[in-house]
Amino acid sequence: MHLLWFRRDLRLTDNEIVTLATANRAVVVPLFIIDPWFYTWADVGKARVRFLFESLENLDFNLRKLGSRLYLFEGNSVEILQELTRQLIEQSEKPKLFSNRDVQVEYGISRDKAIVDFYKDLKLDYQIGLNNFLQLEDKRDNWFEDYYTYQRRSQYQAPQTINTPNISVNLPQLTIEGLKQKYQHFWSVEKVYFPGGETQALSKLDSFLKSRYQGYHWKLSRPMLSQLGATSHLSPHLTFGTISVRHVYQRTKLRAEELKHQPKADFSLKAFRDRLRWHDSFTQRLYFYPEIAYKNRYEEFDNLYTPEALSTAKQELFEAWLQGQTGFPLIDASMRQLKTMGWMNFRMRAMCATFLTINCGISWHHGAKHYMNCLVDGDLAIDNWQWQMQSGVTNPLSDTFRIYNPNKNIQEKDPEGSFIYHWVEELRPYSLPEIIQEKYTGNSSYPQAILDWSQTRKVNGKIVSDLRKQTKQRLISQGGDELENAVVAKETVDKYWQHKDREYQQYQQKLAQE
Repeated sequence: MHLLWFRRDLRLTDNEIVTLATANRAVVVPLFIIDPWFYTWADVGKARVRFLFESLENLDFNLRKLGSRLYLFEGNSVEILQELTRQLIEQSEKPKLFSNRDVQVEYGISRDKAIVDFYKDLKLDYQIGLNNFLQLEDKRDNWFEDYYTYQRRSQYQAPQTINTPNISVNLPQLTIEGLKQKYQHFWSVEKVYFPGGETQALSKLDSFLKSRYQGYHWKLSRPMLSQLGATSHLSPHLTFGTISVRHVYQRTKLRAEELKHQPKADFSLKAFRDRLRWHDSFTQRLYFYPEIAYKNRYEEFDNLYTPEALSTAKQELFEAWLQGQTGFPLIDASMRQLKTMGWMNFRMRAMCATFLTINCGISWHHGAKHYMNCLVDGDLAIDNWQWQMQSGVTNPLSDTFRIYNPNKNIQEKDPEGSFIYHWVEELRPYSLPEIIQEKYTGNSSYPQAILDWSQTRKVNGKIVSDLRKQTKQRLISQGGDELENAVVAKETVDKYWQHKDREYQQYQQKLAQE
């Protein structure tokens, strides 16, 4: 009997363990464990739990079409799986466990180790697969080559039928309907912006490749355009594994081949594939450096950025940021979007992070936790590392780091004010020039700016800059692996931007020829 244990791989298409477990008409028990750790975890929000539950509902639906079903157990994952295995053994079964490697959080890593050790002790077989690309050895020089080798490899084929028996075990179980009833507070939202499930993921990919990809390379930084679908909106699906990066990559390559004589289309789809690689590179980093989810990458920042409780003054700044009441329209529109939709485009995430850490002087730990509490696509590998990056901690060998100007970004990223008008109702009576000039001050319920952006950029920016210099000097003087890692990181960033510059030049040349 094969136990097919789903976690962040809630799909049948291109799923290694699904293909292996169901081969040769094996007897398969697909299962998911509703572990209270997930929905009571401090860094998980309502939108993400709902997305998970919807994805489970869709997975069960798709399994039933193949003659199978999803067994939903409830409780501590280790205890449930151990007891399930014991009871099946008592019924003269010899279970083999199939699961994909989970590297998202330390809880998952320790949980999986406990299960593997349990199976080893019982001399039972187990199979650990890969949900998406992951290099299990630290071979940085080969990462790009191995990554593209994996993405071009044939996908795992979904089964046509699955041979699933009715099992009788004495364990807490739920039906999908029971799940909805017991956890109805996660389902009670006014509007679902990102419905979960493999069926939804494939539909999103289809619509993106049909037409929504057009202009992706520049629209992805425009908050209103990306909200309306200019980006793929696949990020929560990639987070929960309702679609594989490889499936998205290969479908995108096929579409690019169809459009190879259209430079704009080709450039947009290439930019999208770069983001897919970017996604997997963060997962890779977290696998080797799990501490980056909560610890500063460099010790020089430990006194500046700390998860300790905020002072009264900083707590007031933090609350204004949380509620979208900072007096900076683009910041506030973005934070209100996050609270309502559970999502922001990348540019706005970065801008709001820089504002909180550099201008407000508040540790990235607090902002990262809020993002993870709200984001439907919350991913520790991306979220917390990006927070460190935007706060100036990472890549200290570079002489500069970016501090976004939220008012300048209005003109660049929301030139018609559509995003601000959508989310900040108080400013709708004002023209965009009036908003930029703050003509609403004293005449509107919209708050004045909570700080002087230029002054805080100068003062706090210097503090961060000095710490970066100290870090750079220490790395160079000490040498060793830490310096080597920093050099590799800088070279990777530099090569990336050089590569993007070349691509853009080639794109302009093709447009000129066209």
